[in-house]
Amino acid sequence: MSIRGDRVRARVWCFTPNPVFETKVESPSGCVVSSAGGKGHNVARQLYRWGVPAISVVCNGGVEGREWMDQAKKEGVKVLRIPVRAGMRHGWALLKEGVERIDFFTADLKIGPSEWKKVREFWIQNLRSGDWWVVAGSSATGWPKGWWKEVIGDLQKKGVTVLVDSRGAILREAVEAGAHWIKCNLAEAEATTGMKGVERCIPNLIGNGTAGVVVTLGKEGLAAEVNGTTFS
Repeated sequence: MSIRGDRVRARVWCFTPNPVFETKVESPSGCVVSSAGGKGHNVARQLYRWGVPAISVVCNGGVEGREWMDQAKKEGVKVLRIPVRAGMRHGWALLKEGVERIDFFTADLKIGPSEWKKVREFWIQNLRSGDWWVVAGSSATGWPKGWWKEVIGDLQKKGVTVLVDSRGAILREAVEAGAHWIKCNLAEAEATTGMKGVERCIPNLIGNGTAGVVVTLGKEGLAAEVNGTTFS
């Protein structure tokens, strides 16, 4: 699975461990649009628009996975697929002007332990010192306990900067590993730390080696601590 070479050389690798194939229905026109979705892919898409050398990487397999890839490539973003024995998560969204978007999703992707080993090998082989590894969104399930903590630790030892924008178990393991950067919203921070209020959450999201924590607060902006300095 090694992909060495200038053709796919990236400095920012955006990983979507739980991609979704989205179908959006616009009301009242009834227009239906399909797209490749997932938080990591959305980050790569925006970085691409800014001219940042980024690449989107996803775990998926089968015909549905190829359909996701076909949609993603239409956007011009470089996309790579780590083939796993699993299907594809689907989502449907109803969009109506002036009304909050309504989303429906099928169950999260589930990947077996042997496939998670394959995912780990991909990252260990292809990331190198100076790269950024951005893990964004929820994760497919089935990973062995401690998987994220171990991978993050090993990559940071190689000189890779790790940013995790997630929740739950991934976020906890990222904190335990001392990921360089942590980002989440307030609800995710409170659920992960068991604390209430951003002031109490942030110190519990800083691991040994963490440079910065950012917690978004919706309309109130964000709160952060970077290299020991807090700001909002």
